[in-house]
Amino acid sequence: MKHKLWLVGLAATLQLQATSITSLLNSLEKRPEHRLDMLDVEKSALGKQALSDKLMPTVGLYAGYEISNSPNSMLPVPPNEMFKMVPHQEIPQPFSKQIMREGVNFTWPLFVKSVYTLKEKAELLNLAAKEKKKLNLIQREAVVVGSVAQLRYLEALKNALKAKKRSILQTQVTVRVKVKEGRAPQSAIFVLNSHINELDIAMNNIDQSINLLSSKIETLTGIHLKQSVPMRAKASVNRGEIFALRPLRSKVEAGKKGMQAADEAYIPSIVTKGNYTLSQADAYNNGKSLHENFGTAGLYLSMPLFDSSKGTVSQQAKVDYLKEKTTLDQTEHALTVQAKQLEHEIRLLKKSVVLARKSVTEQKRLLKIAKVSFSNGTITQEEYLRYEDALADAKAALYKAEAKEWQDTAQLAVIYGNDLRRIVK
Repeated sequence: MKHKLWLVGLAATLQLQATSITSLLNSLEKRPEHRLDMLDVEKSALGKQALSDKLMPTVGLYAGYEISNSPNSMLPVPPNEMFKMVPHQEIPQPFSKQIMREGVNFTWPLFVKSVYTLKEKAELLNLAAKEKKKLNLIQREAVVVGSVAQLRYLEALKNALKAKKRSILQTQVTVRVKVKEGRAPQSAIFVLNSHINELDIAMNNIDQSINLLSSKIETLTGIHLKQSVPMRAKASVNRGEIFALRPLRSKVEAGKKGMQAADEAYIPSIVTKGNYTLSQADAYNNGKSLHENFGTAGLYLSMPLFDSSKGTVSQQAKVDYLKEKTTLDQTEHALTVQAKQLEHEIRLLKKSVVLARKSVTEQKRLLKIAKVSFSNGTITQEEYLRYEDALADAKAALYKAEAKEWQDTAQLAVIYGNDLRRIVK
């Protein structure tokens, strides 16, 4: 039995060791959200390929059966050849009211300027999709890091409240003795019980928040945490270009190419076309069976002179570009301001953590003195409880500052495009 319990304990320990902030972040690349981003990249790549396909030749087979109310030509016949046939009715003439046609045709665009420009636009959109995929992954990493930091804060806060409860319970033992001896009123115990009940309510509320955070982390990573995982910084955020703007910049450049392609729709295009046809019929003049074939190939220049829809398309492309450009300008300003705010706040939070740790140390000393003073009757119970509250508040401020520093660091990493697996371990 002891052996089985030891194995169960060992398995639980190994499971806790296996789950780390690194394993949580690594799991994000295996989740459906990341696969959807990869599919968006593949879809944009296919858009580029679809435009390349427009410049490739197309070949098709066809077959048909024609019926007309007067003899129709099976193929073009030169006048001199026709004149030779007329005196000799025994020669089947290539005309009939019923003709079976079959053959092959091809079309090959040699030059369509707008398609080349649209290919450049598609390449930019494909680049934007790749950059968006990376940005989305870092954003999900930031959510996981921020959630784990918040989870650690709540667990530490709950532990602080547990310590406060234990401290009050210890004091309650002394108060009960005083009440029994008649040196303290019965209400003193009721006051302590009320504080303990408030602590239980607060810890229950914390458990609810922990449950929500655990579910949030499991939704993103597919891993259920029974408790938070340790985190520490192994590198700082690399400042520089605001990476979060890259997808928008690529879309703006793609918008420019869209405007250019719309204007290039008026440029002449060059296409080569050809076909080969085999016609079978009974000659209209003597009913003899005929098999004739005919082929053509040519180079064609097409130039639109008037098409109002092309003007509308050009205006739409301009509006799309201006919309993307305005979004870029707006986001760039917002992220620049946010980056400055986060950098300044992180510096302040580092200072807050140092001060909060000092405050916790001082409050522990004061509480220790307050316990002795209360036991000796030099301070009231209300004064003693204020020292308990002060220590709990100091711990809460410390844990909150530490969690906020992690959350701000994660947000800054998103702005500058830093993979959090490089920063956190």
